[in-house]
Amino acid sequence: MMKIRTGSILSKAVLACALAGAAPAVLAETHHECRDRPGTISIEGYSTVKASPDVAFIRVAATVQSESAETARQSVENSISRFVDGLGKDPTLKGTVSTKDGSIRAESISVTPDYAYDTKTNERRVSGYSASRTVTVKIKNFEHISKVLDVAVSSGINNIHNISYELENPAPVMEKARLQAVADAAAKASQISKAFGVNLGTIASISYNTPISGSTETYIQPRIMSKGLMSNSIADTSVYSPDKLVFTDNVSVVYNLEQTKKN
Repeated sequence: MMKIRTGSILSKAVLACALAGAAPAVLAETHHECRDRPGTISIEGYSTVKASPDVAFIRVAATVQSESAETARQSVENSISRFVDGLGKDPTLKGTVSTKDGSIRAESISVTPDYAYDTKTNERRVSGYSASRTVTVKIKNFEHISKVLDVAVSSGINNIHNISYELENPAPVMEKARLQAVADAAAKASQISKAFGVNLGTIASISYNTPISGSTETYIQPRIMSKGLMSNSIADTSVYSPDKLVFTDNVSVVYNLEQTKKN
């Protein structure tokens, strides 16, 4: 988006003088001031930077329905405990994930009543209870993702929400995108001003827009959520090879313009 603005106020003054029957000398002087008055140019700078993710977050959950709230809660807690213990004992994952270093995070358990409509009494009544608890596992070695899912399914985890890929430290990539956006704006301003025969002056204003940080998600099909329906693809590490993350940035700059001096 580019805008070039000249001395529009003085242009109106010229028209006003003409309508008022001003002397030609006054019109010439006003037109000269308008012509020599510096304008502005508004430039948008854009950038796109791609980077390979270096960390994955696997979100799984155990959800149980039961007539008793305590039974549902205890069943969920048992599944989560088996899952966390299984991750720590698995020879492939041992030492790579732990609740101590924050790579395994379990959310608070939720227990909510289930309702059914009684056609005889035309009332809604409690028919049971649903309990659920979500666990997020942070993995740096993507080849271990299938192993985490294997442990989850064998532990009674029946909801595998998604796998998100990110950069553990996106700051350097975001800075690169920001500087490229600034360079893009400066290059456009220089090119356009030269084409119009004017010189760039000082910067009148800068507007920085919120950048978009890269992230991507892979959703797991429900058919691999139970031990009896596990797909062979769960062990295929190529399934968990993510695309590169895309970071975009943009900045708006308004430059003052200077007339090119004539010899």
